[in-house]
Amino acid sequence: MRNTDKIKRAVAFYFSVLLFFTVLPILLSYSLGYRIDYRNFKVSKTGIIFLNSNPAGASIYVDGKLRSNLTPAQVEDLDPGSYKIKVMKEGFYPWEEELTVRPNMVTKAESIILFPVMQEMNKLNNRPSEDFAVSDRGYVYYFSDSGLYRSDADGFDLKRLSSHSKWPKKIKKKRFSPDGDKLLCFNERDIMVIYWNLDKGEAANGDGARVESVLTAEEPIVDVFWYSGSGYIIVVTEKYINVVELRGGTRRNIATLYKFESPPRSVSYDLNNGSLYFMDRGKGNFSKDGNYLYRLDLRQKFFDYLMQLLVKRDAENTHEKR
Repeated sequence: MRNTDKIKRAVAFYFSVLLFFTVLPILLSYSLGYRIDYRNFKVSKTGIIFLNSNPAGASIYVDGKLRSNLTPAQVEDLDPGSYKIKVMKEGFYPWEEELTVRPNMVTKAESIILFPVMQEMNKLNNRPSEDFAVSDRGYVYYFSDSGLYRSDADGFDLKRLSSHSKWPKKIKKKRFSPDGDKLLCFNERDIMVIYWNLDKGEAANGDGARVESVLTAEEPIVDVFWYSGSGYIIVVTEKYINVVELRGGTRRNIATLYKFESPPRSVSYDLNNGSLYFMDRGKGNFSKDGNYLYRLDLRQKFFDYLMQLLVKRDAENTHEKR
């Protein structure tokens, strides 16, 4: 019996040792991110996909198969390659993307936004409007045939600012001034500026806003921008770049800064550095045919130059009258 017990203990010991050295590499491999394919006798490094959604608690599908965990969660032990990921939650539109898994790395999609299927939508005004504008100060402006109205962002506290009703047809763009006290709108030919926060002397007929026609252009208008001080606007047409002084009523100071070789394909104004960028055909002996990007610096040195032009023009107009 003693020899039999010794043999059993020896067998159990060696079996335990064999099992330990067999299982240990497998456990270490999985802990280090390796996966063993016993059918093909291959060892491969795996990766992870981390998913986070707003709202959380969404279901995760990998290549069409539902996973047990909900967002935020990570899907582990994925072989390197591409996977079709779908994140779904009841009452929301699904999010789908193809993500690539790399060995021993975490692929993240942590800013997933799920939009509700039924969005909240409210009608803000009870009378028809020809157009509208929304400011970054929380106001909505309505251009209607009975005047200019303003409400808060939710459509409450509706007030009539002006009785003006002749708005430009087919308005292309609307831009609020840097000081927030004015709004310009324009179509292909006409520019209009709306003033509010008026002094008592500026208000007319009890209106809280003044609507003023600024310019009717001879050629199509491409774009209009506010100059930094809100007292001038930059008007880009298919032929010229002009600066228009707002004050002056029917007789406004206008300076032409540039004449295009061909109608500009693209125009952009950077208020921070006071520069106007535009495309035009090459000019000069060293320019080949084609369109080039130009930058017109409109900072203080430009303003000094503009004043010289305006003073010169005033002097010429005075001399002609005499």
